[in-house]
Amino acid sequence: MAQIILAPLLLGGLRPWALAILAILTGIGILAICLHRGPAQMCKHLLYLWLLIAGLIGWSLLQSLQIWPIQAYPFDVARIALVPNGWLGIAVYSIWLGGVITLTALVAQLESRLPILITRTIVVACAVQVVLAASTDLMGWQTTLWFAKQAHLGDWTGSFANRNAFGVLMGFGIVACLFLYQQHRAMSVGKQFDRVGGWLALAIIFAAALVQSHSRLAIVMALVGGVLFIILTPRENAGSFKRLFLISLGCIAVIATTSIASPELFGRFSDLARSDLIQRDDLWATAAQAIAERPVTGWGADSVALVIAHFATADLNANANWFSSHNLWLDGAIMFGIPAMLILIAVLIIVLKTVIATIQQPGTRALVIALAVMGMLGSIGDWVTVMPALILPIVMLGMASFEAAIAARRGAPAPLDHAAQSPAPDPAILR
Repeated sequence: MAQIILAPLLLGGLRPWALAILAILTGIGILAICLHRGPAQMCKHLLYLWLLIAGLIGWSLLQSLQIWPIQAYPFDVARIALVPNGWLGIAVYSIWLGGVITLTALVAQLESRLPILITRTIVVACAVQVVLAASTDLMGWQTTLWFAKQAHLGDWTGSFANRNAFGVLMGFGIVACLFLYQQHRAMSVGKQFDRVGGWLALAIIFAAALVQSHSRLAIVMALVGGVLFIILTPRENAGSFKRLFLISLGCIAVIATTSIASPELFGRFSDLARSDLIQRDDLWATAAQAIAERPVTGWGADSVALVIAHFATADLNANANWFSSHNLWLDGAIMFGIPAMLILIAVLIIVLKTVIATIQQPGTRALVIALAVMGMLGSIGDWVTVMPALILPIVMLGMASFEAAIAARRGAPAPLDHAAQSPAPDPAILR
């Protein structure tokens, strides 16, 4: 849980030194839980996870070995990978991520309230980033707290140095606040505001910070995630038509307020009408051309920047460092090939379907679905979703909720979803 707060402070956690710190923490956690409960009992789903990780690392390593026919284009060597040592980065990241998921599963088997604790930790992480972003803005510091800004001047980025990453975290925080607010339902809206209205106040603060980031992708993700969560957590005293009508009015009000409060953000949405889509279409066309050149084998790990530079379309800005096509699925197809990506997509769909079907509490299930959909949207429009700071909340919350649901089926205590199990009112109070 400390990593959820720490990773955003480390430039999103994707730098090698930052990932090393996070990996050390994960190793300490796994060692501690094993010392506490003896040798870890690996469930089947964790074994399948490590088999998938081993397969991905194995394919990346295989691409870098000089055992293939001579690749005359674009180099004259007997290997597929453009970057021979690129598989090391994939291996470190995959092992760290697998370790985090494994640690979350082991802790969730002992701590039934872990999903609630993780959700609150996400809110804490967002609050820390808002304080950092607001402080730098008030002081007029043109910095990301790590180095002087080279881009995104005037945007709120916290310690991310990237407005999209900051905005996506704020979107996660908004949905987390809605979930925590829904956990305590009172007989009247007024009483609920009085008890847990602070979560809605935090959601409003995060929404204001999101607008200040000027991230189009993040605001779309937040709208979709918030609306999806509200739709999936119905109230007993509200009809479907009334709920949809109020949700529609709410979305219109949010869009109108945003356009008035931040004309710059509204102007950035207007820029999407341009034919170049701010270089996204040129990037995706370049990626498609590279994939078509090697659809089966791919170009190897850490090869996206070299591939885009080689296949760049005529209209693509050649002076920029395009280390990603701003679409994680295209990046994966470039590196690993289409067959490997199809296998990975199929596995992700099966995992998501299994997790959602296993979780019985409607509030928790709605939260997991909302975060998963937000992550999917983010992966299509940018690369930042792969950052440890943004992937951690999704995978940890999903695994913790999955383990809690399994524990409930076995008869062990599971975290209460207060929205679904509210106590009956006292008759005396009603009289």
